[in-house]
Amino acid sequence: MGQIKVRGKMQRVAVINDNRVVARAVRYSTVKGDELTSYAAQSSHIPESTLRACTLAMREAISYFVLNGHHVNLGKFGILGIRSTQKAATDAEEVNANLVKHVTIGFTPSVEIKNAIAQMRIETEV
Repeated sequence: MGQIKVRGKMQRVAVINDNRVVARAVRYSTVKGDELTSYAAQSSHIPESTLRACTLAMREAISYFVLNGHHVNLGKFGILGIRSTQKAATDAEEVNANLVKHVTIGFTPSVEIKNAIAQMRIETEV
């Protein structure tokens, strides 16, 4: 089971036009790819060099498929895919690339991850 800590921070809340203490999750450091690979190698007893090569290949494959319009199912983790917002046209002949306003990567967490998040322990940091 996971655990996060929250800390209160005074800030202006625009909707009520007043200052309030808002709880924010404490953000820890960003784990780098090499650290993740090292941890996974130790946990799986797979040589780090082999796992590093596999990780690079998987990153390349995920990028290739996502950037070519596919959604990639990452199993227990979730699904990555392109999301876009676009303007509507009144006629099919008006449809072109200029109607696309914004393109980004979207992530949809799996049911397992959603359930794990729902069961996370939340503590207050003093």
